[in-house]
Amino acid sequence: MNDPLNIVLYVNNFLPAIGGREMVVFQLARALTDIGHQVRVLGPSGFFTHRKVKFAFPVHRWPKLFGLFPEQIAGMSLSADLRLWGADVVHAHNTYPTGYVASRTAATRTVPLIITPHGADIQTIPKLSYGHRLNPVIREKIDAAVVAADRVTAISENVAAALTEAGAVREKICMIPNGVDTRRFPAADGAAVRAEFGLGEQTRLILTVGNYEPRRGHENLIKSMPSILEKHSAARLVIVGRNTEGLGGLIEKLGLQRKVVLTGSIQPMANDRDRLGELYGASDVYVSAGVSGDAEGLSLAMLDGMAAGLTVVATDISGNRDLIEHDVSGILVKPGEPSALSAEISKVLATPDLSARLRQRSSELVAGFDWRAIAERYVDVYREVLRERS
Repeated sequence: MNDPLNIVLYVNNFLPAIGGREMVVFQLARALTDIGHQVRVLGPSGFFTHRKVKFAFPVHRWPKLFGLFPEQIAGMSLSADLRLWGADVVHAHNTYPTGYVASRTAATRTVPLIITPHGADIQTIPKLSYGHRLNPVIREKIDAAVVAADRVTAISENVAAALTEAGAVREKICMIPNGVDTRRFPAADGAAVRAEFGLGEQTRLILTVGNYEPRRGHENLIKSMPSILEKHSAARLVIVGRNTEGLGGLIEKLGLQRKVVLTGSIQPMANDRDRLGELYGASDVYVSAGVSGDAEGLSLAMLDGMAAGLTVVATDISGNRDLIEHDVSGILVKPGEPSALSAEISKVLATPDLSARLRQRSSELVAGFDWRAIAERYVDVYREVLRERS
């Protein structure tokens, strides 16, 4: 039962679109391929636009057929692909639409279905209008997909609780965290990217990576900067991610135009250059400032920061708490309080011995999250459900 598997990673979006889910699928596909399995990513758009974008594994971008029944059309494409290329297991990334479509497609029912949620498709924050399950129609479909799947995976206890609320029995929930490419950062050179964004060689860089959403706490991190700058005039905050341009008004109001840099989205790899990896390599502190543990999983960006050797300061919420032990592998602070962020970031910048101790422990910890190890855990789940089916 240890023969290579034919694995379909079923998605509705993929690189070169940038987001946490896209990076998870890319890294998982690459790791599964590296350990000897046949993998293809199926379902993303861009049949014509991205047809020349190549990876180390096949990406099947079926043409979009516009009509009144997108779920049925997606199901037809999935069925056709499975009949043409086969599969031992279908691993849908997102409960909706991909998990739901896969659970309703006849061709999929002949092979095991694994579903991995990625945030808004399973978690909800009503006060922020966050989460697809706030829509009763989509909620019903998500719950149906979760119940139909052979297994569902969760990157944190918070996600597992949301899956249970959606109807998954605990025996079907597999705890598998996000991974990190631990080989990515040792060679990262920050000189070029510092020059690109006008950051001097002597600046102390505070980094956060994530597309803008109110739950991520970008505003609180920006508000912490005046106090940090009083003690560390060479400090600069760099915010990477889509839709962050709306933060410009707050930056201007606080007079931080030259102290906070909004880079927008950065492609992880472009023209054989890992600009985002270089930025991690140039930074001193990684900050995860999320304000709501109800919708936080296990941060890919924070794992990257740990793997790159940065000192981590994070708010004390689920997801962050699953990864960081206070004053051992990083610093945890009360969420929603800029003063708490500024105090701890300033302390880390001012105390090299503290920073070195935290970095050492986080580097040891993150080694267990290498993507190959995470891929092997997924393979164990695939083989388990295949044994059950047989």
